[in-house]
Amino acid sequence: MPFIDVKNLSVHDPIQQKNLVANITFSLYKQRCLAVIGESGSGKSTVAKALIGLTSPSLEVKGAIVFDGEKLTSQMAQQWRGKRIGYISQDAMNAFNPIETIGHQMMETFQQHLGLRGKEGKAHAITGLERVHLKNPHQLMKRYPHELSGGMLQRVMIAITIMLSPDVIIADEPTASLDAYNRREVITQLQRLKEETGAALIIISHDLGVVQAIADELVVMHQGEMLEHHIAEKIFTSPEHPQTKHLLETRLRLSAPIEALRKQKRVRAFSC
Repeated sequence: MPFIDVKNLSVHDPIQQKNLVANITFSLYKQRCLAVIGESGSGKSTVAKALIGLTSPSLEVKGAIVFDGEKLTSQMAQQWRGKRIGYISQDAMNAFNPIETIGHQMMETFQQHLGLRGKEGKAHAITGLERVHLKNPHQLMKRYPHELSGGMLQRVMIAITIMLSPDVIIADEPTASLDAYNRREVITQLQRLKEETGAALIIISHDLGVVQAIADELVVMHQGEMLEHHIAEKIFTSPEHPQTKHLLETRLRLSAPIEALRKQKRVRAFSC
């Protein structure tokens, strides 16, 4: 039985009288990673939010979402968000309370979901920060969100999610604000979490390097519709839809100068 089973998921905007996403259907098993790709505005993030009940109240969500054999309601999604369903938002700055320290918010989360208090909660938080390679974790715990960069806040969110060990992780552009080294490390941590705990991963990303490194399956979206859903390797090697082929070619072409620059830097460093 699939761990996640989504059938005909649609999100309709009654004000604009249009579907933001329409008839999205896929299944995902434990220890598998599904990546959702598409151009900006294709509906990728809308799908992620609809899966966990974070869409705007003004939007109409239809279809069936079955999670571990149970139909997922908005109330259940709220109850399970955090411990059973981990969500990594691309909007890192707004994910934290601006008037509470990073350490307080991490420890409060671990107390709520894991029952860890005091020194145990603090140790758990520091371990998480170390796993995503944030320097001076003891000092970072005392800082406020506005004192951290977007990339650092993104890694704090990932650290919290990793240390909660949820059954499902839905990550919306989890590496968008990170450099190449930290992108690789975060992907390694998510991959390890999937293998060690059996978690199912849903990754929303425009970074084809990240997708190729971690995805088992791939959904390609365009203008709110699902164009393809296959094994990731199959789509990368032989895409069926012309729009998919165009998307892959465009992304790879855009990343080519960056990859060339990285190779030049590695060669120069080696020659020195």
